[in-house]
Parts: sequence; structure tokens; C-alpha cells
Amino acid sequence: MPMHITNDLLIRLNNNEPAAHAELFKATFADLTVFVYRMIDNEDESEDIAISAITKLLGKKLTFSAIEQLKAYLYISARNGALNYLRAAQKDDPFRKQLQDDLPIAEDPGINKKYEMDHMRKLIEAGLNKLEKQCAAVIRLTMQNMAPDEIAKTLNISPNQVYTQKSKGISRLREFIEQNGGKYGIPVIIILLMILCKLYFG
Repeated sequence: MPMHITNDLLIRLNNNEPAAHAELFKATFADLTVFVYRMIDNEDESEDIAISAITKLLGKKLTFSAIEQLKAYLYISARNGALNYLRAAQKDDPFRKQLQDDLPIAEDPGINKKYEMDHMRKLIEAGLNKLEKQCAAVIRLTMQNMAPDEIAKTLNISPNQVYTQKSKGISRLREFIEQNGGKYGIPVIIILLMILCKLYFG
């Protein structure tokens, strides 16, 4: 599945809308990770380099006139990050160099879903495990798009308890993410936007 960036997303990125940052991360992270992995054969480093390419772009607040221009910027940034990693790791042998030179700066059509949002899931799960059992259950069911009355019935609690536990859970989860997001190599603002949008709007 190729990297999917719409014209609407491009416009909102050019306007530096925070919600668009989260959408860009979701649309490009897996593609860039696989692209880098083909160069360096290291899963963890591939994810870190992909994240770095995205965050560098967002940090510079650049504007792009076309979708392909934005994609090219991301792939070139990811490629440079991979080459820097190989130089630092002293893996710049002739065969690998030729492989790097042959890799196109274009969309990679073969996206491996194994990598998609993996860091994010790890961080969310770690945060949920820190919550009280009932509180975590309410948040998990909320993220599964269950309505408050459905959650109340499932957990055998009152709707008021659902709202109370949800409010408490969001607050504590947000605090956990702010404190620990960096350990997972994820831009905290992107995580918060995606989680809070999911919890508040379904």
C-alpha cells in the first residue's frame, strides 16, 4: 500500500495545523520504516530514522506546492538518515553501497504492516498498564468505539462511573505519555493528538 497523502492534508500541513501533523505521521511512518529497513536491515533503527525524518519536516514548518514534492523530501531525509547510520556503524561495504545507490527515491509499493504504528501501540499499552483495572478497561473499550452506555453494561457499572473513569484515565494517560513518550522515540504531541481525538471523538 503506497504512502497516501491527500491534497487536503497537504494544504493543512502548509497551514501548520497540529491535527495534520498526526495524520502525516500515520500516513507515512510505515512506508518510510520499510524503505529504511531495506537499506540497513535493522528494525529498531529503521523506525527511529523514519520518525526522525517526519519530525524534522514538521519542525522546519516547510510548505510544498505538490504532494510528490513532500514525499520526495521525506524519502530523501530518510535515505540520508539511513546512510548516516551505516557510516556510523562502519557497514559501508561495496555491496551495500551499490544496494543503497540502486534504491529509488520514490514510493515503496510493498508496505509491511508489521511496522505500522508499532511504537505508538507500545507506549499506549504501557500507559494503560499503569492505570487502575477498571479505569484501564473503560479507556480500552472507549478506544474500541464503544458508547458509554455499552461500556457501562459491559463492565456492570453506572454511566456516571464510565464518565468519571474515562476522565481520570485520559488525564493519567496523558501525563504518562508526556513523561515517557521520548523513551519510545515518538513525538509526544503526535501521540497526544491521536489518542485524545480517539477518546473524545471516537
